[in-house]
Amino acid sequence: MTWTKEKQKEYMKEWHLKNKEYMKEWHLKNKEYMKEYYQKNKERLDKSHKEWCLKNKEHRKEYKKEWSLKNKEYMKEYKKEWRLKNREHIKQYNLNNRDHKNEWRRNRKKTNPYFRIACNMRTAMSSALQGRKKSSRTMKIIGCTAEELFEHLESSPKWEPWMTRENYGRGGWDVDHIIPVTRWCKNCPLQFALCWDKSNLQPMEHIANLKKGNRHEME
Repeated sequence: MTWTKEKQKEYMKEWHLKNKEYMKEWHLKNKEYMKEYYQKNKERLDKSHKEWCLKNKEHRKEYKKEWSLKNKEYMKEYKKEWRLKNREHIKQYNLNNRDHKNEWRRNRKKTNPYFRIACNMRTAMSSALQGRKKSSRTMKIIGCTAEELFEHLESSPKWEPWMTRENYGRGGWDVDHIIPVTRWCKNCPLQFALCWDKSNLQPMEHIANLKKGNRHEME
């Protein structure tokens, strides 16, 4: 039998599948050795990995998608723990990139009237919740007073023990749209009202909400 590159690849793939547990145990026992080996061969290994990634873009994309679907809960908990441990790092990153982000938002407001309306609504709602401004027109659209909105949010399944009325806002928690603003029809007054109704609002950690918002705003 001719031992071609493809056959060797197939054999190794099958071997790894059959010996998953063994490989897992081996890596756990040889953590220090693997660490030293990587440090000694960092340049070569990084170059090889980079080349492999470029050649296998679609495969990696598909694998990541499948892995994320299978490990949703794990990733949710991991990200939550990471954000809690790295609050200062995240805060510093946001400060360092504040000008760039503000410039992007200003440009988006100028060119996208729907984005501008959403930003104005969020600002007015925050002002009402923080007691800076009554914003009665905004609260009328939401369908309740600021006090009633707080009560609604506090009764949400997403409300966490560390959340308080005092730590609402930057660095604490935000009001998040269950169905994002981008998913509603922009030209329909009824859908606009439903989007901002209190039934579509829930509490969410500030950093998580920023990430979610950035993802939907780019769509």
